[in-house]
Amino acid sequence: MTEQSTVDTGTGYGRKAPTYDARLTEVGPGTPMGEALRRYWHPIATSAALTSDLPHRTRLLGEDLIVFRDGQGRAGVVFERCAHRGASLFYGRIEDDGLRCGYHGWKFDVRGRCLEQACEPDRGRRLDAARQPWYPVEERYGLVFVYMGPPERKPVLPRYDCLEDLAEGEQYYAEWPIPGMNVTGPVQDFSWLLIYENTIDPVHINWLHSQHSGYQFLGTGTTGFPEDFFDPYTLPGRVTYERTEFGAKYGIRFLDKEQDGVRPERVWGAELHLPNATVLPDWVRLVPDAQADMVIWAVPVDDTRHRAFFSIRSGDPERVHRFVLGITQNGKNPWELTEEERRRFPGDGEVMTSQGPVALHSEETLATTDRGVVLLRRLLRAMIDDVEAGRDPQGVSLVDVPPRRTQGGMFTLSTATAEENPTAASTAGV
Repeated sequence: MTEQSTVDTGTGYGRKAPTYDARLTEVGPGTPMGEALRRYWHPIATSAALTSDLPHRTRLLGEDLIVFRDGQGRAGVVFERCAHRGASLFYGRIEDDGLRCGYHGWKFDVRGRCLEQACEPDRGRRLDAARQPWYPVEERYGLVFVYMGPPERKPVLPRYDCLEDLAEGEQYYAEWPIPGMNVTGPVQDFSWLLIYENTIDPVHINWLHSQHSGYQFLGTGTTGFPEDFFDPYTLPGRVTYERTEFGAKYGIRFLDKEQDGVRPERVWGAELHLPNATVLPDWVRLVPDAQADMVIWAVPVDDTRHRAFFSIRSGDPERVHRFVLGITQNGKNPWELTEEERRRFPGDGEVMTSQGPVALHSEETLATTDRGVVLLRRLLRAMIDDVEAGRDPQGVSLVDVPPRRTQGGMFTLSTATAEENPTAASTAGV
């Protein structure tokens, strides 16, 4: 009689099909997250690049839209399908007072009002019968923002203190230096939530961008972080997370490079503002105790794609290049890599796309280093709950308020020697 072998455990046989949390990831009209996101303003184009030359096709929150600037300089966002017969206004013509459809010559202004029906008697006797669906826009910080939610709950467009009151010689940099992508930005083929969660997951910096792929942040050891900032084995005692008035932030304590015989203890932190904005400074040329100079938005195209928009205030034209090109892989930019280099020196792009178009939440095994991700998801769920209960979500104001106080950057905690530094330093002021 043959003795039965030991039964294997933990195999993949019989596992249920993986699933994702639809409340968090689906962004179309009528979905829980889609309705919550529609209570906020979102960047849709860069102001300087949006000229009166041609209309631009884009997609936001699962809706196909056209963004344009008329001959009088007014920005507009309308549905792509013409209200007459459904032809795409992408092939329309911009005129002084609006956008004219290329199919039959119907013209609409930036608020969707029909100005002329070229082939109709008297150029249209019932112009008010046709209204092109449109959305309100405002321009600030070098960007065109759109509001796609209920008109009666339209909030004021937020202001950020780190982007206010430009000094002499400063300007806003908001265009991607990529040919053909300077108006509506490049599309990334994975969910906005994946990249937004990555923003409040500093732990990946201490492995992916250093121990696994080599030091990928330019300036490491010189103008940026010291090399031991990235030590993954001391990280659990150095990182903290907390809620803020507008979202959440993290802080990582570390000893900076030696100055006059001491290594100052500092804290590095990024701050997230719901629903999809992140406040950061220049991480290639870190300046202690300097105010952040950049806000980045992860804007959903639809459930499985997103665009990143940014605004940087600076008097240095190279600042935007340090942001766009400040993380390298094997000393190269992403488009220069071979497939083997991508495998040996992966970066954010590789690990983000490898997770799939959306996170498969049923397959996750969360741990203590995922506290920031858990915190963010709780905030997003609360945002959804508020909207479903008829309340305005966190960070939304229907009346003018002062610019938001932003808390991203690197700040000094003490200037004592390593032996004298306290182990429970506060992250107040981050």
